[in-house]
Amino acid sequence: MTRPPLLPALVLALLTAPAAAQTTDWRTVAPVLPLQGTIRPIGAPVAIGGAGWGPWRSICREQTPRPGRPPQRDCLTVTEVRPEPGGARLTLVQERSGLRISALRSTDGRIAEFSAQRPDGSAPPPDEARETLLNAWRDQFATLSLAPRRLSAREDFLMPVPGSPRGGTCRPEGTATIAQRPVVIARCAVELAGRLRGGDNEARVAIFARVAVDVATGMISAQNYATRIETFAANGRSNGVVVTPSRVVLE
Repeated sequence: MTRPPLLPALVLALLTAPAAAQTTDWRTVAPVLPLQGTIRPIGAPVAIGGAGWGPWRSICREQTPRPGRPPQRDCLTVTEVRPEPGGARLTLVQERSGLRISALRSTDGRIAEFSAQRPDGSAPPPDEARETLLNAWRDQFATLSLAPRRLSAREDFLMPVPGSPRGGTCRPEGTATIAQRPVVIARCAVELAGRLRGGDNEARVAIFARVAVDVATGMISAQNYATRIETFAANGRSNGVVVTPSRVVLE
């Protein structure tokens, strides 16, 4: 029998958190998007993408490990943005670890480069811990970058999700504004199933997200989601459910 795939590191991290208070609909745990004004219906299709980067100076992800506690926040600071032919090169720094990243995002939404570098621009020596951290941020960055396209009110589009070959399915809700920039608001959903690392327990994961797609760049400038994780013992009995709110935001 083919063994199910290992679930991504994000899911394993969420499993360490206690369950949030259960609500009638677990999806309501997702944080509220920081909209300016109301969501407006989409009339004609909205063209997104074409610019390499926007005004953002940080990429932050937040997770609330315990109900009523402040969220845990982890950020990359954008210390430099250099326009290049067909894209934008970013220098990203995580202050707590000293990780320094050179990232090249093309105007077609591709992440052409995402590598560790020293302050002088040279490549650092191999380091397993740094590579693990770098890969996690690379996966995160890829989920935020969409290729240029037109978004219509009743047409789904796919959002990259680590661990899911197909990705998340998103349905546009309307247009709005965040930080004075036009965005398209969408609801997204994805389901994952697999085996936990270091054991034979299975897990089923459902993710619901509301996202804001920056019109000019195609970057997802806000990604607020709820993750529902149910694990199962070897005999198939449920071990219980964890529901965790999280968000990723460009600021």
